[in-house]
Amino acid sequence: MSNIWNSQALLSELEIKRDDLKLDGRRLTFDCLNLKCNGDRAYCSIGKRLGQPKDSSLALITILRGVSCSVCKDCEDFITDEQGD
Repeated sequence: MSNIWNSQALLSELEIKRDDLKLDGRRLTFDCLNLKCNGDRAYCSIGKRLGQPKDSSLALITILRGVSCSVCKDCEDFITDEQGD
């Protein structure tokens, strides 16, 4: 995949994919306000392990593609901006 930050078309494609997954009722890791980024890696700010055992992070592109980490699916601390409204 090319550099997504330089391609509005690729960013839009990823957003559409995430929207489709949400319509199917999926809880996306992307939507949790506990998700933080450090470079090209995403991690949970409250310490849940998203992927790699060495640093508990997951590649940011994976999150942008609409992956729903298993730890997020049943997380009691999963919060979205819609819950704050």
